[in-house]
Amino acid sequence: MSSFDALLIKVGDQSYAMPLLQIQEIRGWTPVSALPDTDPACLGVLNLRGHVLPVFDARRILGKPTPEPRPQDVIVVAVLDGKPMGLLVDGVSDIVQIDETHITNPTEDEAWSSRIIDGIATIGEQLVPLLALQKIAGDRALALEHAAA
Repeated sequence: MSSFDALLIKVGDQSYAMPLLQIQEIRGWTPVSALPDTDPACLGVLNLRGHVLPVFDARRILGKPTPEPRPQDVIVVAVLDGKPMGLLVDGVSDIVQIDETHITNPTEDEAWSSRIIDGIATIGEQLVPLLALQKIAGDRALALEHAAA
């Protein structure tokens, strides 16, 4: 039996889980520098200790209403293939341990399957989607390349 630690985030009225091993840090909202001709979910970039950090709006990626960023919003910095990526979320709520036997993975023909969700974890009585950060970042590779240039 295998398990892993996950960070629970809030996006709109929904909780999502992100593998804790991919998280570098959690920081408060900082205004970003907008970039032209990038993914619509890319809010812009900011300087993270001398490195360019592209910041994406998780609300837009997940199909939620996208109000202007607020001071109480947070940026979750994930590292994927050695490159940092920021996700603007409404908040973080907890770190939990998820038993892999409590994850349901969709098949392609299931109505609830999504290319950016790795599965649904049962945490207590709550069903929590597991974000597929690698797929989210892969879909936004062009914006990441623009940000790094």
